[in-house]
Amino acid sequence: MKHIIVTIALIFVTMLCIAQSNSRRNILPPSFSHKEVSEDVDHINIYPPSAQLIAEEIAETEKNGTFYKVANLIPINANVKNSGSWTTLDNGQPIWRLRLSSEGAKASALYFGKFDIPTGSAVYVYTSDKKIVDGPYYRSDNPNGGEYMIGNIIGDDITIEYVAPVSKSIDGSVSYDNTTPIINISDFGYVFRGEGGFERGVRATGFGSSESCEVNVNCSVGADWRIQQRGVARIYVREGSSAGYCTGTLINNTSNDGTPYFLTADHCGPEATASNFNQWKFRFNYEASGCNNPTSEYSISYTDFTGCTKVAEGSNNGGSDFYLLRLNSFTTQNAINIGAIYNGWDRSTTAKTGGGAGIHHPSGDIKKISFYTTTPTTATYYGGSSMTGASNAHWKINWVNSGSKTGVTEGGSSGSPIFNSDGRVFGTLSGGASSCSATSSSRYDLYGKFSFHWENSANGSTNAYKLKPWLDPNNTGATTCDYYDPAGVTPPTPSTSFTYDFESCTAWVVDNFSPCSTYDGDGFPTYGITNVSFTNSGYTGSYIAFQNGTANGFTAHGGTKFGCCMTAGSNGANNDWFITPAVAISNNTTFSFWARSANNTYGLEQFRVAVSTDDQNYTYIAGSSSSSISAPVTWTQYTYDLSSYAGQTLYIAIICVSNDVFAFFIDDINISGILSAESENFDNNVNIYPNPAKDIVTVSLPDDNAHIDIVNVLGQVVKSVNATSANETISLEGMERGMYFFSIKMQDKTITKKVIVE
Repeated sequence: MKHIIVTIALIFVTMLCIAQSNSRRNILPPSFSHKEVSEDVDHINIYPPSAQLIAEEIAETEKNGTFYKVANLIPINANVKNSGSWTTLDNGQPIWRLRLSSEGAKASALYFGKFDIPTGSAVYVYTSDKKIVDGPYYRSDNPNGGEYMIGNIIGDDITIEYVAPVSKSIDGSVSYDNTTPIINISDFGYVFRGEGGFERGVRATGFGSSESCEVNVNCSVGADWRIQQRGVARIYVREGSSAGYCTGTLINNTSNDGTPYFLTADHCGPEATASNFNQWKFRFNYEASGCNNPTSEYSISYTDFTGCTKVAEGSNNGGSDFYLLRLNSFTTQNAINIGAIYNGWDRSTTAKTGGGAGIHHPSGDIKKISFYTTTPTTATYYGGSSMTGASNAHWKINWVNSGSKTGVTEGGSSGSPIFNSDGRVFGTLSGGASSCSATSSSRYDLYGKFSFHWENSANGSTNAYKLKPWLDPNNTGATTCDYYDPAGVTPPTPSTSFTYDFESCTAWVVDNFSPCSTYDGDGFPTYGITNVSFTNSGYTGSYIAFQNGTANGFTAHGGTKFGCCMTAGSNGANNDWFITPAVAISNNTTFSFWARSANNTYGLEQFRVAVSTDDQNYTYIAGSSSSSISAPVTWTQYTYDLSSYAGQTLYIAIICVSNDVFAFFIDDINISGILSAESENFDNNVNIYPNPAKDIVTVSLPDDNAHIDIVNVLGQVVKSVNATSANETISLEGMERGMYFFSIKMQDKTITKKVIVE
């Protein structure tokens, strides 16, 4: 999952480092804003690794068959029960904090044996001087509650803060979940070389640390590789007590089904355990926006996903050096959200002419590109007595060194893909002699052959040592496979009408309302309902399919289910979108839906309506960027004329923008030309007068058969009338001053009129 790191000046001015979404910028732990919170927190001081151990780690890493090591993991045993300090904020919310430090660390990370936090809670990790914040992390980031990793955070002194979930009650009280989370910190990640290096003469690693000849992938010289670069990601690996960098790529299969396979090198952690793999971090879009290096890392909008499972491998000693992994929490929707693609491949045994490129993260730096023009030749990789590849299992690539094409590879590039002139992966980097200062004859590297990875017995005889059964699951025999872009699927022909009433969706699903889509623009966990249990309570997302009979007053307009957007609470305003599929608009098309606030205990819910021709750029048709519409506490139909968009195809969004209210409901969505005229005619023929009123009102109707409910702002029906006249007189005796809603049902239609009683 993706997260934010912000740096904060003394006056808490923030700068974005990693973008989860625009809405998660500048979100700070609650302890920062509560002055009564003591700075005296339980502190674990961790003895740093020796300089000799660090020197030994560094000596192993320079492209000699092991991954690029930058950190040592120091075992600790800290959890919520044996460490840390609990504090109750002045609003009643419990938080838990623990400070950890290790002198001299360039950056710090936390490795969890279990990271099992309740839905609706949040975890932050920040430097203890409060200048850098990583998070928030939610249940949805590690839904299975197992191993996890957070970091790296620049500095040697960090604090972890857990924030308990919040619930609101229907009658107006706020409560907090005191369930103890399972946060077991098993290791402290001590990063011994970062910006500036661990000691004089040791080269840095990470942002800005690659050699000067490396070429940013978004330079104009890389224009032909814009698609391929979208599949390549940096990996922060863990193997036992060591951690460091490699590179790899999402890789397609012949079914084009978006299975999140990821190809890299076996030497990026050949002894990694299943637990270690759960703590590998994959960073996408870690690149400069143009050709020049950014002045700081904070301007880069990258996205992290944590955890993977090993699917197949070929050893770097005696084999062709590959890992096929499956990302644990990566979906095709994630790929669409971040613009990622699954790269294609070529398993031909003969190298293609025409040159190509390698895309990689040298020294863990931002994404770079290197070029070759001569046809690759067959070679055998030799990295020492314990890391000699299978005979003729590698391609030898000679790098160009002229003009704007000067790039090579470095430690951290390991496992990166090499692309042929067709833009397909045909090898993975094992290592080589290249460097910026290398002579022309030494500007080469060796890549394990994709054709050898496919099914060569030198790697092993079972499916656990082959690419074939995973990348060609239906045994098509294909020798090549094109890339897969899940966002590039041709959409169906738009319909001229659309209805959605939530009845066909599964109760309690979050953001799964096909063919409609959603967007969680705020990214906050939502509040639950005090003393009410329901699946996904405290979810992080936009809308949930709520089921009748669960909470008092939480009922559908029609049927048994409705769309509900729960409050994001004191974290900040909701920014939650419910979006229809594309619909072709004609001269009499209208958009209508029913909406209401759960109650008025915390105020009325706020919403806007917007339209778009491309599902990217939206124009408001109700509300604006600075104003919104208040939803009453009784179901109310909203209808909008779309005739001005005739001849266009529109997506239509209902956007909840409430700020710390309670719950916004939507139901019975309709886009239709016929309904528009009928609804408008019905509405125009119903009138209530006088308004404001004191003792009586008259409801003027198209005929003499209607049912009228009078509802107060709390959603309570205070009077019901079956009209027997086209001009029905209703007594207001006993009704208190205030605003009421007359819900009028007639001719299979319902409209709501607002009346003020004086």
